[in-house]
Amino acid sequence: VDRGALGYALNRYFMKTYSLSVMGLEMDVNSTNPEDPINDVASFFAEMSPERSFSFEEGVATAAMIEELIAGFELEILEDVYDKNEVQGALKENELDPIMQSFAVNWILHADPGAVHMAETKPGALTSIIEDWPNLLEVLEGTRRNFRHFSGKFAKTAYKARQVTGGISNPLSEKYDIEDVHVMMRDFTRSFGNYSRSQCDSVRAKLTKMDTSNTGRVPLATFHKAALDGDWHFSESLTYLRHLGAVDESSAWHGPRVIIPNYIQSASNCLVAAADYRVCCQTQCESYMDVFEAAVEGPTAEPDVILALTAKIIEENSEGQFRFPSSLRQQLLKISRANHGRVPLHGRLFAQWLHYAFPSECPFPHVSGSVDKYELPPNFERALASTTEMRKNAAARVPSMKAGARPQSRSNEEESDWMTHWIHEEELISQLHLQAPWEATALPILKNIAGAICFLVVLSGIVYVFGELRRVDVLRSSIDSDKLHFI
Repeated sequence: VDRGALGYALNRYFMKTYSLSVMGLEMDVNSTNPEDPINDVASFFAEMSPERSFSFEEGVATAAMIEELIAGFELEILEDVYDKNEVQGALKENELDPIMQSFAVNWILHADPGAVHMAETKPGALTSIIEDWPNLLEVLEGTRRNFRHFSGKFAKTAYKARQVTGGISNPLSEKYDIEDVHVMMRDFTRSFGNYSRSQCDSVRAKLTKMDTSNTGRVPLATFHKAALDGDWHFSESLTYLRHLGAVDESSAWHGPRVIIPNYIQSASNCLVAAADYRVCCQTQCESYMDVFEAAVEGPTAEPDVILALTAKIIEENSEGQFRFPSSLRQQLLKISRANHGRVPLHGRLFAQWLHYAFPSECPFPHVSGSVDKYELPPNFERALASTTEMRKNAAARVPSMKAGARPQSRSNEEESDWMTHWIHEEELISQLHLQAPWEATALPILKNIAGAICFLVVLSGIVYVFGELRRVDVLRSSIDSDKLHFI
């Protein structure tokens, strides 16, 4: 696969497995003139030629490299916590809790040092800064219990290995060295996406309830009225929502509307914002893509196949017979006519079509470089609307579409207005699509995208095994970090 296909596969893997969006993978990795790479991952891709191909083994090694970069960042946080608490040597069982809790605070609030300081110095501030802190304490306790169970399973071999290597920590005792604590914290951070799913679902449910027209959009007036009524989640300013790509201003009649799936996946709802990655909300659209890929078993599909699969998904998740709006059908046929009668499943236009088929579940795919959904503002307060701005927006007239109308039951006028945001611009995950039709056939493109799909499927299994072996290795010996390498 080429650079773009590899980045696409890795991004989907980390999001599906850990709810992680790795900064650098979400960028336009096909860009031929990348400027100022934001981190090591972005630098890695920027240094590679767009025409460079990657073998499967290199793809797996890249995934492992990214996992280790993330682990290294988390180890730095843990070492800072040790320094703050003047920890030297191994910890006893009753000394673990404050260290694990301090790590959780510093990791979750890493992007806001002021909040970290307040949480650590002002009694009672923590529960107001991290809303679900009492439940997080239970998660941390469960992480410690799991580690004790896991380390006991390998106790004898771990003890022998440490004796041979001269390690000072004995897993048979109730003491934990920094490698032990690091393993526990890695388990905590990797499972955090699953834990945060309930909070993501809560925000999604509130927005869906506000979307009385079933367009996947909430009028900005309704959005800010909810904030004024006490739901602080919905306090972002219109300017910041634009920057995130979470607002649709294409209809003069409806005015600005917040796009539900784009808002859900934006930085505003990422529970952790580290330098190299974000822990963000997943979308149901990923499971829909799994259905298409499993049924088609290839990078492109005929329009009729897509329509049948889409109708099946909708009918399985709703009552009654589904009838496609003519606009949706026509847009899909238009995409296929530009691709010799078939629709590329991993292009921007099909993602856009999915958004209109599943407006509340699938995000609107903006043209590369036009928005930055994961960028955090330099000052969090500047991202929030003032009370005056919210009152002005909340007082605006809210045009109504037929309440509760599914797309297929809208009038022609409503349907035309509904898709005003459509942008006729294609982007494929493979750099090969930039070649003119007379310079290359479609076959290399299809092979490249198909390779990315196969890579994604198998990667999940291989990196899981790699991770388990890595856990056992950490338990078995004291590892000199300068000697860590990959083959």
